[in-house]
Amino acid sequence: MKIINNFLSNVFIDKIINENKELLYSDVWRSSLGWQKEIIGSCGTVLMRDLSDQDKDLLKEALIAHNLILDSEKIELVAQAYLWNKLSYIPWHSDKDDDDSIRYAATLYLNNDWDDNWGGVFLYKMDGKIFGESPRYNKFVFNNKNYEHSTTILGTDAPIRQTVQLFWKKLSE
Repeated sequence: MKIINNFLSNVFIDKIINENKELLYSDVWRSSLGWQKEIIGSCGTVLMRDLSDQDKDLLKEALIAHNLILDSEKIELVAQAYLWNKLSYIPWHSDKDDDDSIRYAATLYLNNDWDDNWGGVFLYKMDGKIFGESPRYNKFVFNNKNYEHSTTILGTDAPIRQTVQLFWKKLSE
């Protein structure tokens, strides 16, 4: 697991947050109701939308700048904005693809203020122990070893938790 604080510029994060607000009542959103049953759990709904190609390019540049991928690497990148509602969470799971290929996953936290009592903590299992990362503004959590992971449930007093979720695979030359 790699944790990077101040992953991107505040300008990018503000842009995503503003777009989320502007697009909230549009038809660009999908919901967690379509997720595979292993990761739905009995929880509140998560909304998600695809980010633009321009946004994905900026995210790829940040991955390169933080030495998470090589500039020469070709990757297939999926980047989505997520809105986590009250009582939402993800149960323990792995992000490995069905075809056993390596798929990388990461979360970028967007909320400027977050109280740990609201939940939404990222948990992962490593070496027989459970570790946690609080969802702090502009924190990037990169699951580079495909550790089994989950999130804690959001409380009923929590605001919408906003994240950018990244998934990528290296493409063969």
